[in-house]
Amino acid sequence: MLAQINYGLVCPAGTATKLPAPGTHLGFITQRDQSQFIEHQTQIIPLTKGIGFGVDAKVLGDIDLRGVEVTVLHPPYAGTDVTEESWQTDIVRDASNLNFFLFEFPFEMVAGEWAIQASHRGQIVYSVSFKVVDPARVPNLASYCSGSLLS
Repeated sequence: MLAQINYGLVCPAGTATKLPAPGTHLGFITQRDQSQFIEHQTQIIPLTKGIGFGVDAKVLGDIDLRGVEVTVLHPPYAGTDVTEESWQTDIVRDASNLNFFLFEFPFEMVAGEWAIQASHRGQIVYSVSFKVVDPARVPNLASYCSGSLLS
């Protein structure tokens, strides 16, 4: 179903709008008004507030996948048993279909194995795993979104 998949760091930009997402811990997701993109391809993500990570998929041919469920799997949030969040979206032709997670709140700051997957009509469309680590372990990525990428 997919012609291309890209994954890695996302540095969110632009204003944001909250959309209802009952399958998430907070009950909403944030949609950016400006196009976002993968800034750096990696599966190692620094646990840094303001850094996002995600998956951008392009469909094969003339199909659109409507009603796709995106699920983020993660270690339990601090003080909770929440390990999964999901929302509905579409994956459409001739467009960026980036879905990403952004570290915004203290309870989200959990290192370990994370994954973002998408399913359509019960079939997995993609599943990408990420390792979220202490920023000191990846100093070249820790300040990536602040414009301070180190070589």
